[in-house]
Amino acid sequence: MAKIVLKVSGMKCGGCENQVQDAAKSCVGISEAKASHQAGTVEIDYDDTKADLTSVKKAITEKGFTVD
Repeated sequence: MAKIVLKVSGMKCGGCENQVQDAAKSCVGISEAKASHQAGTVEIDYDDTKADLTSVKKAITEKGFTVD
């Protein structure tokens, strides 16, 4: 397992955090995602042999957030 922290812009509340977490966890190889609107980040635990981080970033962007 590997871990990465991505900067995410546009989260304003707990509901936004849930959307970001759900988007990340919907991708193959992602075991956990913990978003913080206060920090503007999402911490992702993933299997680096299965996960495609480009897909994760795309899934979050499609929910209306910006991944830096």
